Amino acid sequence: MGDCNLVGLFTDNTGIHLPGCMISINLNVNTDYTYAGCRDDPSLHGPTSGTMNLSGYVGTTVYVGEPGRAGAQVLWIRKYDCEKDELYFIHAGEGRSFKSDDVNFGEISLNIPYSYQTRTLSASSQGGPQNFYTDSTQSEGRGMKYTGGPIAFDTKDLGGCTLEVNGVGTGYLQNFSVEFVPGAFPVANYSYMYNP
Repeated sequence: MGDCNLVGLFTDNTGIHLPGCMISINLNVNTDYTYAGCRDDPSLHGPTSGTMNLSGYVGTTVYVGEPGRAGAQVLWIRKYDCEKDELYFIHAGEGRSFKSDDVNFGEISLNIPYSYQTRTLSASSQGGPQNFYTDSTQSEGRGMKYTGGPIAFDTKDLGGCTLEVNGVGTGYLQNFSVEFVPGAFPVANYSYMYNP
């Protein structure tokens, strides 16, 4: 039977402690049931890995600049040792990254910027015809250094892409995104893999 409690009591009841001001957390664990081929046991078995998705406020100031967004991926090779029943994450380099050129936010930089730019467009009338739409250019690149909140990182090396979380273990950053909307607090989103 699962627990159902008030979010305000989250860290008290779970023992999980996160840095910064988080507004959401989601943990999922999955096992790959395949024949590993290295045991006498013919039953299906494989590595168990977890996904931890976090969202948190970038800071305590309402954003007043141009709307925009930024994001990055980190590449990992997963290796499973079936004799020891352990899953290893090997840092395989910096993945795709992007940053809206209209956002004047000095805490985000692309580690290896490319010379070309792309156009982005986002429009929705779900909230009514008075909603804003964005039409901007973004710089493309590989890797990112992010010094904002709630969790800073640099995708250049393994140490910059990991997060120690009490009650969970070591998380390995897979994806990051942040959105800047005028009149709102910017929110950063992180997706980590971990070995439960």
